[in-house]
Amino acid sequence: MEAPFGRCTAAMLDRLAEVADGLGIDEVRVSPTRGFVLPMRGVPSHRRGEALADLAAAGFVTAPDDPRRAVATCPGAPACASGSTPTGADAARLAEAFRPFAASGMTAHVSGCTKGCAHPARADLTLVARNGRYGVVLDGSPGDAPALELTFDAALERVWRAKSGTLAQAFGPSPSPRQAFAEPAIGTTI
Repeated sequence: MEAPFGRCTAAMLDRLAEVADGLGIDEVRVSPTRGFVLPMRGVPSHRRGEALADLAAAGFVTAPDDPRRAVATCPGAPACASGSTPTGADAARLAEAFRPFAASGMTAHVSGCTKGCAHPARADLTLVARNGRYGVVLDGSPGDAPALELTFDAALERVWRAKSGTLAQAFGPSPSPRQAFAEPAIGTTI
């Protein structure tokens, strides 16, 4: 199980300890995926399922298809002096919209600045915070030049809309109302 975006609250840690104690587990291990391992040897399968459901309700990532697994984010502002936006809440909202892309193996990154500490490598969609807006980088890293800048809500709307297309189509240039309703050229098939 993982902590969402590698972070958890004191209440989540308390719940993890309570669940471990209730199962008779006297150790909790930290995993390399920013999560925790509860050694459950000898715990009946129905109790394992109950424990995972309890931990999921507490906010932990327990399902293999949870879209938060495909989204990386840094703490952003105010936790980081370089961050200009509180990225955690935005990453959580993006994860749900990104679900169909995560299911196909794509990744996203919400970065508080161009350093990209949480995920300096390429992602299929990278949103880089800049003064309350996000630079949109497709198939690149936080230090790459953004294709455009949008508010988070505008970027999120494009991801939701992309469910029927591709990210490149969703973030590509939109035709102006004038272009969308222009008369077709002679010989153009509509």
